[in-house]
Amino acid sequence: MRFEKRIAAALAFGALLLFGTTGAHAQAVTTGAITGTVVAKTDGSLLPGVTVQAVHVPTGTTYVAYSRENGDFSLLNVRVGGPYRITATLDGFRGYEMSDVTVALGETRRLDVALEPETITEAITVTAEAPLIDTTQGGAVSNVSSAQIAAVPTLDRSLEDLAKTSIYFTASGGVEGSDQTTLSIAGRNNRYNTVQIDGAVNNDLFGLSSSGSPNGQAEAQPISLEAIQEVQLLVSPYDVRQGGFTGGGINAITKSGANTWHGSVFYNTRDNSWVGDGPNDRPFAKFSEDQYGGSLGGPIVRDKAFFFVTGELQRKDTPSGYSAASIGVEPQAELFRSILQNTYGYDPGSTGEFTRGTNNDNYFVRLDFNLGDSHQLTLRNNLVDAENDIWNGSSTLFIFPDRPYNIRPKTNATVAQLNSIFGGSFFNEARIGFTNVDTIRDGPTRFPTVQVDLAGGVSLEAGRERFSTANELYQDILEINDDFTFVAGAHTVTIGTHNELFSFKNLFIRDNFGFYNFRSLEDLERGWADSYEHSFSLTSNPKQAATFDVAQYGIYAGDQWRVRGNLTFTYGLRADYLKMPDKPTYNPEVEALFGYRTDKVPSSNLVLSPRVGFNWDPTGEGLQQLRGGLGIFSGRTPYVWISNQYGNTGVEFQRLRATLSPPITETNHIPFVADPDNQPETVGGTVTNEVAFTDPDFEMPTVWRGNLAYDYELPYGILISAEATYSQVIKDIQYQNLNLQATGNSVVGGRPEYRSLSRAYTGAYFLTNTEDGDATTLAIQARQRERNGFFWAAGYIYTDASEVYPGTSSQASSNFNNTSVFDPQDPGTANATFMNEHRITANLAYRMDWGPVGSTFSLYFNRMSGRPYSTTFDSRNDVNGDGVRGNDLLYVPASADEVILTGATWDEFNAYIEADPSLRNARGSVVKRNAGTGPWNTQLDFRWALDIPVSVVKVQVTADILNLLNLIDSDKGKQKYTRFGEVSPVTYNGIDAATGKLKYGVNFTDPGRRFDLDDVRSRWQAKLGVRLSF
Repeated sequence: MRFEKRIAAALAFGALLLFGTTGAHAQAVTTGAITGTVVAKTDGSLLPGVTVQAVHVPTGTTYVAYSRENGDFSLLNVRVGGPYRITATLDGFRGYEMSDVTVALGETRRLDVALEPETITEAITVTAEAPLIDTTQGGAVSNVSSAQIAAVPTLDRSLEDLAKTSIYFTASGGVEGSDQTTLSIAGRNNRYNTVQIDGAVNNDLFGLSSSGSPNGQAEAQPISLEAIQEVQLLVSPYDVRQGGFTGGGINAITKSGANTWHGSVFYNTRDNSWVGDGPNDRPFAKFSEDQYGGSLGGPIVRDKAFFFVTGELQRKDTPSGYSAASIGVEPQAELFRSILQNTYGYDPGSTGEFTRGTNNDNYFVRLDFNLGDSHQLTLRNNLVDAENDIWNGSSTLFIFPDRPYNIRPKTNATVAQLNSIFGGSFFNEARIGFTNVDTIRDGPTRFPTVQVDLAGGVSLEAGRERFSTANELYQDILEINDDFTFVAGAHTVTIGTHNELFSFKNLFIRDNFGFYNFRSLEDLERGWADSYEHSFSLTSNPKQAATFDVAQYGIYAGDQWRVRGNLTFTYGLRADYLKMPDKPTYNPEVEALFGYRTDKVPSSNLVLSPRVGFNWDPTGEGLQQLRGGLGIFSGRTPYVWISNQYGNTGVEFQRLRATLSPPITETNHIPFVADPDNQPETVGGTVTNEVAFTDPDFEMPTVWRGNLAYDYELPYGILISAEATYSQVIKDIQYQNLNLQATGNSVVGGRPEYRSLSRAYTGAYFLTNTEDGDATTLAIQARQRERNGFFWAAGYIYTDASEVYPGTSSQASSNFNNTSVFDPQDPGTANATFMNEHRITANLAYRMDWGPVGSTFSLYFNRMSGRPYSTTFDSRNDVNGDGVRGNDLLYVPASADEVILTGATWDEFNAYIEADPSLRNARGSVVKRNAGTGPWNTQLDFRWALDIPVSVVKVQVTADILNLLNLIDSDKGKQKYTRFGEVSPVTYNGIDAATGKLKYGVNFTDPGRRFDLDDVRSRWQAKLGVRLSF
């Protein structure tokens, strides 16, 4: 079925839902609720028929409800924020008014009202204070308010900086040379999270970005912070409307216009003079970054129509942090450049640091209409146009200026939402959105990728980045959502549907210009490569793209049952259905060889997600609660993993991969061809290919998740919480290579050995499911309500998570080949790649006022243990014969009698083993995958804001400092990591014929050099800003 027909069908379905029903919902995804009970103050009797009115003061939006027979009233789907003015009136009773009521995103604000007899004629007015304990959220859910957003230290004005204030959301840097931030929840893959803006999906659905947003590869934010009013962070919400994740969710709602005019203009700047010299006492290379923009909001028609617009631009030039000289390979790099110039007529550029350019433009428009007292219509558009240069070298890989790639994503999202009230007890929230995402990735030159291995585990690389030779992605997403809620006694019932229709066009031909690896500079000069990879189209279209559509339908029904005043149950059932109507090309040869059809894709899968949560206040005084729940959460597989099958049937593309065993000689080498448009299509007369399958019964990632928590309010507005969560995998990903055939066990630790079933294929990668993997978290948190301008929060979380496959790549071959293994066909469970076992956080803010002038100081502290890593043989080795080098886990000798060493003495190698518990505990065996733990990293960030009123304008001067510890002491604040989660200290050189011992070439130069130092994040960095607002 074509995408246009499915759009029409979905629109018709949405119209039926929108106009064929009347209903509403309590804690809506984009709004909040106000509920309570009205009683007579004299005797506590329940009062029906009371008119309860809530007026959103900034916009005049009015909500009206009437108390029912049991005295309860419900105002659902109300605007987030405030302040609200609440009034209650009934003949025979005096008027009641409550002011300064605020409602958080997803909150059901409970306000009980006691009316006095009319004999007292003066109305009662009270001022509300937000409760510390939310008695309607059983799961792990937290909010970041507009005040907290303004206080968080940040350089990038990012959602990730807001999310990391939650103890559950762990933010880690991406690959060095990129400012992408990876968010992980409970050790789950960052691709398993979801991001919503005003309830509409804003995910990186294809799964290419570590940040989870469609513009993340360009380090762009999905929306400007200037447009965000509040953010909700979700881990285990038992509201069945929440779906699409097995990690966590971020739901941001945007600001709107009001009856009063308000606006802002801001400018932030930083450069190399505001960056520390770092742990190596080396000045940062020259760079600059500017952020500027503004906002404007106000009335179109007072109390009826409003507008709000923002614009934010970023211009940044950032050095890579590494030059050939700083890595210690400048002479070799100069010789490398000379060889390419003199032998092949190609100049890869200088050996100095590379400066990356990043340009991001973000525009937002929102219109709000009050259509009487019963309907509110919102229209919004968000445009993100970004461009970024990606440099992914390291302390062991120097890449020349021609090697970084450029990525240009552009996202245009439009959403319409209609909130309606019918009869005071029926509510409806209808939403439709359309998003277009176009992403182009290429490089500055046309030349094959050339890599040369040097001594000491360092490499040089030049030419077009191998995955950017033909790489374009076009996505269209239609989303239709409708939530209908009605109140029946103590029950608030929700019935709804959430539907997403996707259309993908993915051009991806890796190594289209060819990739060559050389074991030495001399071999490069001779043109003798030891490995070669190349992919090309077999059709008449040299840029053949994979195109396919996906439909994902969801329906759900839930109930929030207030059993008693101190006990609430939230329960429901969600059903999600996946449909993939487009089939890849059929390849009969592949089916005959491997037993699976290339044209079969997973489809028609139904996932049922029952959930139940509870909140219980043992005393009924609102000072403590026991809460928890259990439910199934189903997410999405990044569709790039499914796209691999559409692009790798063996019909549209040819994939060559050849590797020669040393020594490389005149008769044993692969000839280098410098012309990117005339790469060899065979190697030694052999034609090879690569194919990918997906199990027809494959199901999207799904987990059981439950939590149990206790909240207690202490004096002085302090809340302490203790919470345990547990997740058990129902379905997750697993890969196999159907082209591997077991041949026995290796002498290197007894691991299984393999050979290729067919030499015509370099791999036949099969995506299927596993039911293994789990995660446990134990958290304790404390926070204090703001008092006299002071706010603080602190927490500790312990995480123990396991997985089978981490899914860190977009390609089937890389997901299989880059996972460190004992047995590649059955990797078993291991510590989760994205897990940080221990994490401690603290936030505090303090505001001081001197007359009209105010100053705010805020700190964010984060200390956490490192992520797991594996110790493997180095990239020159294929120990188990599976055709992949560098993924074989290290066999750790029990003593010096087992090995013959070169490059180090036994004492030096033994010291290296003893310094790593994962190796020390594995003596005489193969070390477990992800058994090592990276070093602890500590970071302290600071923000200062000075507010000065000038007439009707507030002038704010700000300073943000990240890694304040490094500013205080240059030896502090070092950020260490393992590149790609692997350490490879040993080259396996075979078996000594005379003694039968293993021959190891030791590559490390220092037993302590186990981890890479992040040169950029290990320095203090500051940003200065000025802001004018009214």
